[in-house]
Amino acid sequence: MNVSVVGLGVEGQQATVALLKRGHNVYSSDINRKIDLKLLNEDGVSKELLDLEIGSHNIDKIFKSDAVSVSPSLFNKDICKKVLDKGIFISDVISKHKSIKTIAVTGTNGKTTTSHMIYHVLSKAGYSVVLGGNGGGGFSGYNELLLKANEDDYDFMVIEVCDMTLDFCDYVFDIDLVVVTNIGFDHMNVHGSIEHYTEEVGEFISGKTAVLNCNDENLLKVTDRSDKTLLFDRYENDLNLFGSFNLQNADAARVACMDLGIREQTIVKHLKTFQSVEGRTIKINYNGNEVVSGKTDNVDALKAVLDEERFDTVIIGTPRKHEKCRFNILDYVKEYSPDTLILFPGLDDTTYDYIQYLNNLGYTKDLRVIKNIDDIINFINTLNNKKIFIGGNGQSKITEINSRLI
Repeated sequence: MNVSVVGLGVEGQQATVALLKRGHNVYSSDINRKIDLKLLNEDGVSKELLDLEIGSHNIDKIFKSDAVSVSPSLFNKDICKKVLDKGIFISDVISKHKSIKTIAVTGTNGKTTTSHMIYHVLSKAGYSVVLGGNGGGGFSGYNELLLKANEDDYDFMVIEVCDMTLDFCDYVFDIDLVVVTNIGFDHMNVHGSIEHYTEEVGEFISGKTAVLNCNDENLLKVTDRSDKTLLFDRYENDLNLFGSFNLQNADAARVACMDLGIREQTIVKHLKTFQSVEGRTIKINYNGNEVVSGKTDNVDALKAVLDEERFDTVIIGTPRKHEKCRFNILDYVKEYSPDTLILFPGLDDTTYDYIQYLNNLGYTKDLRVIKNIDDIINFINTLNNKKIFIGGNGQSKITEINSRLI
């Protein structure tokens, strides 16, 4: 099949890789001449079938394709509307996935863990389940999930849906049940306001069964928007995970799986064996220190972990240069005021920008910058009987640090 990929952000690059590894001829393009193509340049990505164009889109090639994948950020743009009108949008050309009972998990925090919990329970209960979605959650993107779901027979599909891609996923997938973990202050540069984000969620759950967090005042405003609304709270059974926030994730999974016909005794049995997802919050005992570590890339996620315990040392990864909306993490860090705060380059080296922000806040506690993982490990080795938190932005680096400490 000849397939075009329009837009080469993370999802577009992941779509290109997913199509190439299946032997499709792929024309991929992006109008941004400075786009970082690191996912396409990774080892093992064969480019023999790839026609790559940077700086423009060849409309003629795109419209002559058998199918077209358009990045979520371009879903409401004219080029995507024309692709939809021509009936060559990839999820219209291959559509077997729309017959699978589909669960979407979205929200600001807890999406990945909750998605994996639902997958774990359904799989252990004997069902064939396909899991994937949001590349930011550590998956391989929506197109990889779509292609995989069309290749085999599945009883259930579980999708992690990024809060910035609700309209895109609502079109691509035929969603039966939506779990919304929470509504928090992340990606406000996209949503505009918490009120607008809440309205977007209300639109997304319309016509579906919705499993919503009873502790979230914004979600309670949209309980009447779904066909059926179920509320979750805090899980009351044994769970082998750190943090009270994971009790909410587990209860979301419990309520969702019960609605899917799984007996509660079965759910409780399998959630007891669930282990933390790689890169998500875990507790590690290391050289006499208690280390809690995990991706907490927005202020709500960070606050949820730091409110659990008092940490002596907080080690924070920085966001990308354009993600100024995530700098408000530091407002809470100043209020928390650990004995030592260490910054490291998480997604980009914006450590200087973080220092400037903290200076403007009047931060006066011990503040250091450590730029490589070896030195972070060496610093931790100098500590004894301390409580240490490692988080912020930069999932791959946090995961690498974890692997060195376990």
